[in-house]
Amino acid sequence: MKQLYRTILMIFAAGASVMSCDIEKKFDTTIPQYPLTKLISSATATAGEETVNGIVDNDKHTVEFVFNDTEDFSAIEMKFNYPSRVIRKENAAADTTADLNGGRKYTLVLNNLEEDFTYEVSAYRASVVKVDRTQCSVITGLDGDADPATMETLKQGKYGASAECLFDGLWSTKKNDWASYGYRSFGWAMKSLQGSDGKTFGNAYTVDFGSPMRVAKMRFWPYWPYTRTDAAQFEIYAWPLEGEPSGSWASWQLIGTVDVSDRWEATNALGDGETNAYLSEGIVVDFVYGDVPSARYYRVKLIKNFMQVYKDKIDEWWNDVANVNAYSVAELEVWKYNIDE
Repeated sequence: MKQLYRTILMIFAAGASVMSCDIEKKFDTTIPQYPLTKLISSATATAGEETVNGIVDNDKHTVEFVFNDTEDFSAIEMKFNYPSRVIRKENAAADTTADLNGGRKYTLVLNNLEEDFTYEVSAYRASVVKVDRTQCSVITGLDGDADPATMETLKQGKYGASAECLFDGLWSTKKNDWASYGYRSFGWAMKSLQGSDGKTFGNAYTVDFGSPMRVAKMRFWPYWPYTRTDAAQFEIYAWPLEGEPSGSWASWQLIGTVDVSDRWEATNALGDGETNAYLSEGIVVDFVYGDVPSARYYRVKLIKNFMQVYKDKIDEWWNDVANVNAYSVAELEVWKYNIDE
């Protein structure tokens, strides 16, 4: 009887042990230590009075600081932001100072929980140069852009709109001075976003600047100016991918939002041929080197024209159908960043 009792106890103990192992395995809370792919989250650098954000590439293991004004990189103060699990090794301080003059590189070593990686840090100055307008053009036919059939109304080289007018070098800095450049403009006057063939259009247009670049500045010269179908509010996008662009907005990167609605009141009282600062400067949009991708194709989306903003203050016969999908501009000038090695 005692032997039977011992046998039962041994069986019970073995079962309990197995159950205990299963429970421990089931409720194991150990976190797997996967290797990190992003070893530097962000970086900033200060040289003199200029501070810039670093361009961090965790695939190529590089950090670039691009300055607009500074030329002396002998004592750059750098700050690096690392993920908490990164193992910092040689030269991988959060705050440090380095001499990056003459193309010198600063190197630091980081471990991703599996292996070491050496990052190269460099500094450059970006000069701004104007893009030759003859290499720029308008691309038509993309889904979501304006109906190209409404863009071509130019007759005998004047009195109308055409894609060729966006980069023809013609505009005026005086109010209602259209005669000086032949009443030429770029834009459209769609009565509806629904085309005759059933295709749906949008209030946007796409431009090709001829080669990939980081855009530094765009200047839009108004046509009317600052009234009627000129853009009061618009957005600027870049195509950051390789190859020709698609019409889907999902792959376009927003790089600028512009609102010049208040300029109507500032120019409305001017007489024909008069000017002010807004007319002489145009609509200038500046871009920071590190905030924009390298791109060949850019896109402008009309949010509201001046007629939509001020309606019957501009025209007592204001009509949504006739004006809501219309756009006009005299010229677009472009500048790009060049890296001074």
